[in-house]
Amino acid sequence: MPEDKDTNLNTNTEENIISEEVEVVADNNKDNEETPPESESECEIPTKKPQSWLSSLLDYVEIFVFAVCAVILVFSFFVKLCKVKGPSMENTLFDGELLLISDVLYEPERGDIIVFHQTGFLNEPIVKRVIATGGETVDIDFSTWTVTVTDVDGNTFVVDEPYMYLEGDYPYLLSNYSFPYKVPEGELFVMGDIRNHSTDSSSYLIGTVDERRVLGKVIFRLTPIDKIGTVK
Repeated sequence: MPEDKDTNLNTNTEENIISEEVEVVADNNKDNEETPPESESECEIPTKKPQSWLSSLLDYVEIFVFAVCAVILVFSFFVKLCKVKGPSMENTLFDGELLLISDVLYEPERGDIIVFHQTGFLNEPIVKRVIATGGETVDIDFSTWTVTVTDVDGNTFVVDEPYMYLEGDYPYLLSNYSFPYKVPEGELFVMGDIRNHSTDSSSYLIGTVDERRVLGKVIFRLTPIDKIGTVK
């Protein structure tokens, strides 16, 4: 009989433990029902703080400084500004026009408009057009201003010059050189588009131009506004 008493006691104890566990689980479920999920209670729509005027000003200053640095870099290494002085390139370029020139990877070719500096003639850049390069021979008919070039391969041809202009108020000029004239290697024979009003390679005042004195090729006209664009 003592064994039955112990058995009953153990059974009651186990029932009490199970009952307590059920109550604990029930309490936990009740707590879970009353307390919303943490993710739901902390879910908020983010709001963007308004940017202060000082921060906006600093942004604009940063953009401005970057733009200035970029312009300085471009004008230091890639392009230069040049202003036309005189009428010698009319009717292509006119006195006072502002040009962009570049010498990046530039090799002079016939027909290019270039800017150069020539020792002994003026103390400012000069704008002219390339007629012949080193090793070529130039011949000029000063009665018609027809220009003939013999290239390094021996091919002779009349240069097509739709840009050439003659001003009636000026006399036909004579050259200080004997023609045909062979251009020395490494030099350029240049002329103005207004042939009878241009001091150029046909005059001893300028003569042929050393390629090392070329500042660059004219690539763009900035002024006047109604003529802005590339130049040929």
